[in-house]
Amino acid sequence: MLFHSHTEEFSLFSLQMAGIGVVGRDHYGVFPLRGKLLNVREASHKQLMENAEIQNIKKILGLQHEKKYDSTKGLRYGHLMIMTDQDHDGSHIKGLLINFIHKEWPSLLKVPSFLVEFITPIIKATKGKSVKPFYSMPDYEAWKEDLGASASSWTIKYYKGLGTSTAEEGRDYFEHIALHKKDFVWADDKEDGEAIELAFSKKKISERKDWLTNYQVKYLHPFPV
Repeated sequence: MLFHSHTEEFSLFSLQMAGIGVVGRDHYGVFPLRGKLLNVREASHKQLMENAEIQNIKKILGLQHEKKYDSTKGLRYGHLMIMTDQDHDGSHIKGLLINFIHKEWPSLLKVPSFLVEFITPIIKATKGKSVKPFYSMPDYEAWKEDLGASASSWTIKYYKGLGTSTAEEGRDYFEHIALHKKDFVWADDKEDGEAIELAFSKKKISERKDWLTNYQVKYLHPFPV
């Protein structure tokens, strides 16, 4: 599991340790990312070899240079799980990791369930013993609109980052880990590959500007601004 958060480092560490206490270390390992991953699509060979984060990820997973994978056989772990804040930086980091795998080992993205993310709530609405977690702002806004005026009777907690979750919540996440794992699915060789290049290639700067300009703003903001 790769994790990164730019908020409340001690609380985040407590969250991770609470989770590992549930699932154990026999099948799970944790590696904290230091800052944003290098955009490998535009990096030189020297930059790749000297980048500690890249080299550590390769070593942890047992990835072999230029090898084509049709399964995770031979790797030290069967899955790469990403756990980041549910904000813009977190989304960027997830994208950079997908970009890294696609650039160096595109075949791995086609292996079912190899690349997954661990999702945590953006919002929790609480009323008495009832707790409703929401993993996107559109879902929360739709729920609030359906309730109308009665929505004000619920207590709302915004989760600005992984560090906002308590150790107790961390244990609960991992006790129900199947509910928090989301697979990245490779659906189409042409469209998916082009989408990654659109996001990270310097050759696609003009197209990327058009894409971002026409994107729906409300989905760009995971939190009220």
